[in-house]
Amino acid sequence: MIDLISEDQRLLRELEGLLTVLEPGPETLPLVLAALRDALRAERTAAYGVDVGPERYHTSFVHGVGFPEPAPVLTELFDAFLPPAGSRFGYFDPARPPLLQRNRPLRFTALKLAEGLQALPDPVDGAGAPWERLGLTPEEWTQARTMLSSVPAMSLYRRLGLEHMAHLRVLVCEGDMLLGWVGAFRSEPFTEREQHLLHALTPAIQRRMALDRRLREAGLLGPALGAALEVLGRPAWVVTFSGRVMHTNKAGQARLAQDAQGVTAQVRDCIRSPPGTGPLFSSGPLRTAGLPDHYLVLDPGPPLDPGSRLPVLTQRWGLTAREAQVLEHVVQGETNKAIALHLGCAERTVEVHVTHLLNKAQVESRSALISRFFQS
Repeated sequence: MIDLISEDQRLLRELEGLLTVLEPGPETLPLVLAALRDALRAERTAAYGVDVGPERYHTSFVHGVGFPEPAPVLTELFDAFLPPAGSRFGYFDPARPPLLQRNRPLRFTALKLAEGLQALPDPVDGAGAPWERLGLTPEEWTQARTMLSSVPAMSLYRRLGLEHMAHLRVLVCEGDMLLGWVGAFRSEPFTEREQHLLHALTPAIQRRMALDRRLREAGLLGPALGAALEVLGRPAWVVTFSGRVMHTNKAGQARLAQDAQGVTAQVRDCIRSPPGTGPLFSSGPLRTAGLPDHYLVLDPGPPLDPGSRLPVLTQRWGLTAREAQVLEHVVQGETNKAIALHLGCAERTVEVHVTHLLNKAQVESRSALISRFFQS
């Protein structure tokens, strides 16, 4: 490999800066691909993601710059071409890309079609047999070549006008998971210079695509999370540390409609104060790699006739008489210190009883214990 010249170092800084400052969203990758096309001196650039379904692969996103087809048409074309699950897509399996191809830019020759003969695209860098350079066995190489020479593959190349273009691409991966295919096309072969520039940029592309994937997954999980919050039967919110509400249930929406400023202040105080010191209860931080911490905050509200539920749950959970007494005070929102004063024991003793209650109720937090008490 060669060192980056000063001009390429400048391009690299600009591209890395663009990946850093752009807000997450569907327009991010097209802007990056437009800048990447200029940096790689390419005619076209593209990026797509693949989701693994039970029977076949599906495109999670498709973006192209320099293609005459609009994004919806590109998505339709790619999705129709994706093979059944477990099959190869060109020289890699989207479900588990070969180790040698992960986050490693590779150059390929153009697909040449003339007089009924075809020359399939081959890797042009590295030493040894082509399958060795791609981390494939000879059998996998043969299977990949068979797929690339199929009628659907030829049709896709022709439909997109790529049959006479060389390409440079990288499989952007997180571990063994494919985040996306990113590449460029042009009539002239790509050089080691463009390959090295894309290699230097790949870590920044990986960070951005990992963040975009997590945000897409969070969006998909939103309806499921909303349904789960409804089951609680109490006002509940998923919030950031600043108190910004990301998800809520109907009861939580009603509380916000009544007093948005007051509820937001209570929520913010709850996640920044020790557990059990206010009217609301927090689950503690919900951590997802690449995203800021979130918190589940629950309003237990006034006691809902704990006396009628206590004997039933005492028997169901196998509580001792003392644990039942502690539970009765916990569900009324009292702190360990207040409970200790009521029962005439040490605060540390109450803490031990609360721990036993969490274990027997099979929950991990005080707020979850209260919720389970009134929902059981």
